[in-house]
Amino acid sequence: MTVVLKLYVGVILSAHCVEAQTWQELLLPDPLTIQGVVTDPDGIAIPGVRIDHTDDRQHSHETDPAGQFRLQTAAPALVFRKSGYQSEWVRTQGGPEMKITLHKLSQSRGLPACSTTGRYERLEGWGASFQFLKAPGVKASPQTHDIDYGDRSYYVHTKRGPKGVSHGSGPAWGIGIPLDPDVWRSVSYAEVTFQSANVTVIDARGQFANGNRWRSLGKFGESAGYSDVEPSTAEILDRFLEGACLIPGPAAWEAFSRIKPKH
Repeated sequence: MTVVLKLYVGVILSAHCVEAQTWQELLLPDPLTIQGVVTDPDGIAIPGVRIDHTDDRQHSHETDPAGQFRLQTAAPALVFRKSGYQSEWVRTQGGPEMKITLHKLSQSRGLPACSTTGRYERLEGWGASFQFLKAPGVKASPQTHDIDYGDRSYYVHTKRGPKGVSHGSGPAWGIGIPLDPDVWRSVSYAEVTFQSANVTVIDARGQFANGNRWRSLGKFGESAGYSDVEPSTAEILDRFLEGACLIPGPAAWEAFSRIKPKH
């Protein structure tokens, strides 16, 4: 099973599967050549800025030492991200050189270390580092797994059925960035990338044209998020995600090494 498909396994939100099916339909008719420079507000070049959601599954893209970039893509939107900066979401356009400005985060961001006294919802094993404080009305599904990942959902009941957060982790789960279709379909977008206990965490959220929302909290090999959820339910799920804490990495991976998947 491919990494892309694993991102959708065990998700109680059917919207994720719909988005995966429309991935090709969301692309531009023809690739565009995108080029430009990324700087801070003072005009100082920022090297090593990742350019994600390009529709290129084979190569990564980032700015060079002079903060410059050039690539071809059919993606309708891109995200420029670097730890410690407010990420920048831009609609794709060809032609004149793009000038992207990244702003440093105005305050330190991070996830607190998980305590031993709290009541948490969590994914057992598989290198999972995120835990979430139990919240009224939010229920946890049974945990499932494949040979190289584990996942579960935390959900609430709505008029449209159960809606919730899909939480997955494992050595081939993904790199912790939002789903391409969520990024491309958004009409508004906000994201921060920060270091927490030497782990890079991406917290991204957006809104679709129909008013529904999505959010993704991720790190390498682990993510938790929801998609295409009405605003009132999104507020409940946001409070749940904002109760996240981080298990120290070494302990999490030691736990992962002891897991023996059942076949």
